[in-house]
Amino acid sequence: MISLRKTATELDRLEDLNRTALNCYSSALRSTEQNAIELDAAQTAHFRAQLQALRDQLRADAGRRELESVQASFDTELKNYRDKTGEQVQKLRREVQAAAAALDSFAGSISESEVNLESGLKRELNILSQSAEKDDLQAMRGVIRSSTTKIAASIQQMRSSNQLAIAQLKDEIRLLHQEVRSARGAQTADPAAESRQQITGRMQESINKNVAFSVLVVVVRNLEGLQNCYSQAVIDSALRGFQARFENILPPATSVGRWAKDQFAAILTTAPGSAIDMSGDVVRKLTEPFQEQDQGVTHSIAFNPRAGLIEFSPGSDLAKFQAKLKQLADALAG
Repeated sequence: MISLRKTATELDRLEDLNRTALNCYSSALRSTEQNAIELDAAQTAHFRAQLQALRDQLRADAGRRELESVQASFDTELKNYRDKTGEQVQKLRREVQAAAAALDSFAGSISESEVNLESGLKRELNILSQSAEKDDLQAMRGVIRSSTTKIAASIQQMRSSNQLAIAQLKDEIRLLHQEVRSARGAQTADPAAESRQQITGRMQESINKNVAFSVLVVVVRNLEGLQNCYSQAVIDSALRGFQARFENILPPATSVGRWAKDQFAAILTTAPGSAIDMSGDVVRKLTEPFQEQDQGVTHSIAFNPRAGLIEFSPGSDLAKFQAKLKQLADALAG
C-alpha cells in the first residue's frame, strides 16, 4: 500500500515537472517571438508566425518526440532568421558606407573651393592695401575696379562650385535610392524564387541518394480575388500563416516551401498511400480561416486550397518531373 502511494506521488511529481517544462519552453518561445529585432517587417512577421506555430505544438500531453521535434524546428527557424537579419545588417552597412563616401566627397570639394577662394581674396585684399598707400588716384581706381571684378568672380565661382557639389551629392543619394529599390525589387519580384530553389535542391538530394519521394502541391485558387479585397500586407501575412500551418500538419522535418505566387509544395518520403490520405487532411485544415490585423481591424481570410500529389521514382529525369509538377499545379489552379 505504501509502495503504491509512493509510486502515485512520484508520477504526480513527474507530471508536474513535465507540465512546468512545457510551460517554460512555451514562455521561452513567446519571449523570443516578442523580442525579435525587426529589420525587415516581412521576415520578422514570418519568424513570429513560425514560433507561434511551434508553441501551438506544445500541448499539455506533448512527449519527448514532440519536444525534440519542436526543438529542431526552433533551432532551424532561429538560424534562418539570424542569417537573414545578418544579410540586412550587411546591406545597411554598405548603404551607410556609400553615403559616407558621398558626404566625404562633398566636404572635400567644398574645402578645396574655400581654400582657393580664401587665397584669391587675400591676394586681392593685399593689392588693395598696397594701392591705398599710393598717391596716384587713377592707378588706385584701376586697381579697385580690377580687384572688385576678381572678387565678384570668386564669389560666383564659389556659388557655382557649391551648387555643383550639391548636385553631385543629390545624384549620389538618387543612385543609392535606386540601388536600394532595385535590391528590394529583386527580392519581391518573385516571392517564391528562393524557396523554389531550396525545394529543387532537396529533390536533387533525394535523387542523389536514390530515394523515392512524392511532392504534395497545394494551390490557392482564390488568391487574386482576395488581393482585390484586402491590402497586400494582410494577404502576405495570411500566406505566411498558411505556409506555417501547412508545415505543422505534415510530419516533422518535411521540406515545405512556396513554389509559385499561389502555390506551395512539400516533399514527402512516406508511402504514396499515406501521402494521399494526408492531402485530404491538409486541404481541410488549410481551408480554416486566418485572422489578420490591419490598422486595428481584424480580417478573416479564408483561402480556397486544392491539393494534388505526384510521385518521383528513382532513375526518372528531374527536368521532366518538374514539367509534370507544373502541369499538375496548372490543373489544380484551373
